[in-house]
Amino acid sequence: IKWYDAASGGNLLAGTTALVSGNHYYASQTIDGCESIPRLDVTAVVNIPAAPTGDATQTFCNSGTVNNLVASGANIKWYDAASGGNLLAGTTALVNGQHYYASQTINGCESIPRLDVTALITVPAAPTGDATQTFCNSGTVNDLVASGTNIKWYDAASGGNLLAGTTALVSGNHYYASQTIDGCESI
Repeated sequence: IKWYDAASGGNLLAGTTALVSGNHYYASQTIDGCESIPRLDVTAVVNIPAAPTGDATQTFCNSGTVNNLVASGANIKWYDAASGGNLLAGTTALVNGQHYYASQTINGCESIPRLDVTALITVPAAPTGDATQTFCNSGTVNDLVASGTNIKWYDAASGGNLLAGTTALVSGNHYYASQTIDGCESI
């Protein structure tokens, strides 16, 4: 089989010639050293799926993974580069300020353009206050003082139990405060 750019005459095309959607290409065949004069007329349809859609900046509280990124499209894949690059596992941790690139695959054809998403990881600081607080005779969690937004008190530095404001304080015990800013609680 030989490919040409015309139904007769024309130029013989190299196998590396890029197809142009909507163009006609003409094939001849050679049998026992004799090339056919009539040529098969083939119209090329090159499907180029668009990039998926989504927000160019996506914000996460304290951490996130590639699985948390959102793009609308079919069979989404995430990469670390706008072209080429590495396919990222869904469990890959997001890095604040880093770009991630999504393609979509439609009918077996993966989009060349990719959606560029910047991940923003919000990490609120702990609230501030005196590390030692003294009370006369007794006190409750409501008596503890910390400066911040939407303060919550816990019985452990991480995890632990959220304490009710009426919980009685125990002398010498440690209490841990978090703050929540724009819906994101400090770790």
